[in-house]
Amino acid sequence: MPSRLARLEFTPLATRKLSPGAVEASPFQIARSRLHVSSVPTSLPCREGEFSLVYSHLEAAISEGTGNCIYISGTPGTGKTATVREVIARLEESVRADELDDFIFVEINGMKITDPHQSYALLWEALRGERASPSQSLDLLEREFKNPSPRRVPCVVLMDELDQLVTKNQAVMYNFFNWPTLRHSRLIVLAVANTMDLPERTLSNKISSRLGLTRITFPGYTHEQLMKIIQSRLEGVPGNIVDADAIQFASRKVAAVSGDARRALDICRRAVEMAEGDVQGDPATPSKNGKQESSRRGRVTIATIKKAINEATTNPVQQHLRGLPLLPKLLVAALLLRIRRTGLVETTFGETLNELQRATAHAAPPLPGMAQILHSGLQGTPGATQRHAGRPSAVHTAAMDLVAAGLVNLEAHRAERSSKMRLAIADDEVKMALWDDGDLRAMGIGV
Repeated sequence: MPSRLARLEFTPLATRKLSPGAVEASPFQIARSRLHVSSVPTSLPCREGEFSLVYSHLEAAISEGTGNCIYISGTPGTGKTATVREVIARLEESVRADELDDFIFVEINGMKITDPHQSYALLWEALRGERASPSQSLDLLEREFKNPSPRRVPCVVLMDELDQLVTKNQAVMYNFFNWPTLRHSRLIVLAVANTMDLPERTLSNKISSRLGLTRITFPGYTHEQLMKIIQSRLEGVPGNIVDADAIQFASRKVAAVSGDARRALDICRRAVEMAEGDVQGDPATPSKNGKQESSRRGRVTIATIKKAINEATTNPVQQHLRGLPLLPKLLVAALLLRIRRTGLVETTFGETLNELQRATAHAAPPLPGMAQILHSGLQGTPGATQRHAGRPSAVHTAAMDLVAAGLVNLEAHRAERSSKMRLAIADDEVKMALWDDGDLRAMGIGV
């Protein structure tokens, strides 16, 4: 049996406290550290309602020994995963205080595994501490959840980036949604995704309705909420280096586009870096208003926030990325998703096409002609064996256009399935350019 509070994680949690060296850091360094998206606060502001919903459903299922599947949806940067992790942390505190039964927790991130079927092996290892192939694990899990066991410990599974676990026949998603409905499973699945209707689009309304998912939606943050989030990160930073008006301006700008807290934090963090650079640079040229100018140097003002936003939107590379036609833009996004999934900077053209097919298979609304375009690309590159030799498919043309623009590197400049492929620019450039792209967001594709 798993030990008390057995826990298997595949995405390490960020450090919650400042390192000892940070105690003597400058106000700018402290602010930059706290504004970093990987910095996890001791409590999550503006998600109290969603926290309570997730907590109550999980606590009830663990206490009653029942299964449950909770589908959590919301656009990127709305606090879905952070809220779930905070709930788990609180529940584990209750276990240590003997206020709640033991449970196993396992996190499976769709971006961290190369094949969705690997999720079976990860779950089996979490339950029994044994390694098995995905197919063996599936058989073992089927027997495990269908047979009663009075000593079975409840298991909570966080399936993050669920959009990336879509398969051709949807078996993986169906199994993880179906197992909690089995009488003896004691399996609780927290499925986190960027789109509200993924179950309906992948499993059909009939099956989705039968599974009876519990749904919790995380809306984009309002500007008031973004202000509160940023202010909570900066609380206690010496020197009060960020103007309240600057925080409000950044919050309104981001809320108007996406409500993405990570984006708001990134903008403010960059603005702090700019203000720090002003202090470390040459003294300002004396003027009649010298005292006033000196007092503003080293502070984040509305002007600093504007500068940070403009820097992110006027970069020539990012401007070019935003101006790409849909298919090349999708190809770049697919390449970035593949890099994130594997953790490798290099992949192949074929694997990138597979990623693109996965990302667009259930786009809402469906993309006219995309299936045919991808089909032609997935068949291989034009050659003597193809009917229309010398007439490259749209996806191959898109790939070569990206190469010509200096955005992507392709082995031998040939768009063949086996050709090695990698970004020719920093992945941050792609993220900054396409984070709020309307076409991608409408399709549920987050970069």
